[in-house]
Amino acid sequence: MPSDVEAVELSRLLDPHPREAPCLVHEGRTWTYGELRAAVSSLAGEMAAEAAGAPTADTAGSTPGATTAEAAGGGGSRLAGEPVAFMLPNGPEAVCLHLACFRSGAIAAPLDTRYAPPELERALRRARPRWLVVDETRVDRVAAVDPAVLEGVRVLVAGRDTGPHEPFAPLLASRAEPPSRRPGPDDPALLLFTSGSAGIPKGVLHSHRSAAAMLTSTSEALGDVTAGDRTQVCDPLVHVSGFIETLTTLLAGGAVFLYDGFVPDAFVAGLLAHRPTLVCTHIDVLARLAHDPEATGEWFSSLRGAYTGGDTVPSALQRDFTALAGIPIGVGYGMTEAIWLTLHRGHTLEPDGCIGTPVDGAELRTDEETGEILVRGPMVMTGYWQDPELTRDSFTGGWFRTGDLGRRDAEGVWWFEGRLKDVIVRRTSKITPGEVESAIDDHPAVAEAAVVDAPDPEEGQVPVAFVVLRRGQKATEEGLTAFLRERLAAYKVPARIHFPDALPLTASGKIDHRSLRERVARSA
Repeated sequence: MPSDVEAVELSRLLDPHPREAPCLVHEGRTWTYGELRAAVSSLAGEMAAEAAGAPTADTAGSTPGATTAEAAGGGGSRLAGEPVAFMLPNGPEAVCLHLACFRSGAIAAPLDTRYAPPELERALRRARPRWLVVDETRVDRVAAVDPAVLEGVRVLVAGRDTGPHEPFAPLLASRAEPPSRRPGPDDPALLLFTSGSAGIPKGVLHSHRSAAAMLTSTSEALGDVTAGDRTQVCDPLVHVSGFIETLTTLLAGGAVFLYDGFVPDAFVAGLLAHRPTLVCTHIDVLARLAHDPEATGEWFSSLRGAYTGGDTVPSALQRDFTALAGIPIGVGYGMTEAIWLTLHRGHTLEPDGCIGTPVDGAELRTDEETGEILVRGPMVMTGYWQDPELTRDSFTGGWFRTGDLGRRDAEGVWWFEGRLKDVIVRRTSKITPGEVESAIDDHPAVAEAAVVDAPDPEEGQVPVAFVVLRRGQKATEEGLTAFLRERLAAYKVPARIHFPDALPLTASGKIDHRSLRERVARSA
């Protein structure tokens, strides 16, 4: 596959590959490149036809003549396209929507299928999409959204039970004429939402150039993906991990075996039936496979590589997996805003924390005062959607502030040393404590709340809440948990809730989160 980012066009990603070659296998059906190309072409044609009949939306409240980066931050010119939001499980429809957006010049804006209605509504308010495509199993959540948010939005439903909405499937077979214009490298391409403060989602905007760079850096990290590779994917396409795993393989002309989430028995059956050459997934998936009592080396015998993203691979897991699979876990460092940045393929077991050396095009250095890792390269995002202040604060002299601490040793190898940002990472899903605290505060019996992270052997970190009740009010952990499940995705709901009489304060009168973390550690 091409290593030069400039040679990669997202809008023509499928074109070089033979029509009859298999590209997607999902729920027993195999899609060829020809079939997928035809569906993407039809869908892109539908998008282009609708866009031609309406004026381009001023999505950033901008003025003519400014750059895409300025538009991402809330000032600048009109964006080249508008967001197309979709809330879909892993499957061909989600792949088609990504590729059709790239082909038509629209902005692909996948939404987490775990969103509760209030979270979905907040994301829609931020994105202001022209379309919203949802799976039939998520229509009830759309119904709970304020109708004013959906005004002017074309709602389409994937599946048989479309209710009052338009079916999505016919658009994949419409044979609409695809657009002739090719989006430029600096046009916006991909909008990924991550947790923001106080429950307001951050929109990470990638251009065609930076999204293409993510795929080429992923290919390098995975040992140069080729048309002969077969990648088994269970990470969600809404997450940057599922996006890069799937599209990097399609860019190379390989085959993707797509699963909607990790179900151990199904995933192992896929390893044995499909004989994939690559697996790149969350560390907890690899840990569960390695520690399965029935695991054998045969499960992994077809693999030429097993990779994970995140911070580090614990030495004990690396030892167990290598002994079983015969290959080490390759670990990469990156984030939604910039991926991949570094890679470590070695067998180093001690100490923990090695994240390797930079991939081609990525530059890393540390802030001399804070030790924060700063990065720059073609895979770095354009900016945060409609948030010029956050975009401005996240860069210094053209370098992106990762919020992570690290160091480079004398041999040029990078080591991860912790986080500056107050973010809880639960099975690689990021949770902002302020968002959870805000939801807890909505309960009528709650006076104040604080949420901190707690280490967990299976999930990495989990949120733990400390809740002070109003005088004379009562609440239970079970009742408050049920209350939060109506307002938050399940992974954001605290694993434990404590009810102290008061929260500890610092000398300046702020909640002492460090003291709460120490309390959690003592109880563990």
